[in-house]
Amino acid sequence: MKKALILVTDSVSIKNPYLLKTIQKLTNNQIQVTVLVMILDFHLASKITEKLTRKINDSHFKAQIINWFELLQDQQGITTDLQGLEAVQTNHLQKKSFRLTEQKTVERFFDHHALIGEQTFRANKLNLFKSFDNGKLLAQYYFDDQQKVREVVHFQEGQPVTYEVLNNRQQKLYQFVVKPSQSHRFKVASDSEFATRGATINQEIFKGTPRNTVQIEIVNAQYSVHDYVTWRPYQDVFEFYAEQIRQLTNNGQDTGVFMDLKDVEPLSPYLETVKTFNY
Repeated sequence: MKKALILVTDSVSIKNPYLLKTIQKLTNNQIQVTVLVMILDFHLASKITEKLTRKINDSHFKAQIINWFELLQDQQGITTDLQGLEAVQTNHLQKKSFRLTEQKTVERFFDHHALIGEQTFRANKLNLFKSFDNGKLLAQYYFDDQQKVREVVHFQEGQPVTYEVLNNRQQKLYQFVVKPSQSHRFKVASDSEFATRGATINQEIFKGTPRNTVQIEIVNAQYSVHDYVTWRPYQDVFEFYAEQIRQLTNNGQDTGVFMDLKDVEPLSPYLETVKTFNY
């Protein structure tokens, strides 16, 4: 194995102490390490990428960190509807501005005292726009540093239901629709980091003394995937992740893929020809 791809799919994974230990071990063995942040929420992906970059730089590890959204900038997509955003920004609505911190300003738009929209600026750049209907959040629009919409998240009853991922020309590339989450059970050491990751289902007892293993249950988010780039069908989001990994690793010919414990079971079946490990 000459290269290693380390997959991060949520904010919990970076709290795993074995993540940095794995990076250190690999780099010490002269293996080229790439960390792929594959998180569907644009702002969360950016925050996690920044945190990981600081951690790795502070530890003086030689590893490349890639935010999945950076790989999508030049992909060809389809036209998307941004009318909800444009309607609020172009209509003559009552506007109130609030400077919350030195770096953060919020502007709110009202129509006869009803909140219609809210936009957030950080360092004088538009960062986030929210649209409302009768006080209920309808959608959030995430912007990159070039003030382009890179993702639209639609809400129902305050919960995200659809993620629309865009390129830097504001064309729609992928749509992820939230599905009921699934839980998986794991047997882990009771004193390990993983033991605190989920609800304890069972603790083995041997001669009146708990064994050093417990069974935990961890919930995995689920999404259906609509691919507007290649129009390929996917069984679930994990098959989609696997396809992105294959493209980055040249089908895993000389690259080992490392992932968090919770991703091993749903993702590994789609990476049969790739060497996979958990960190």
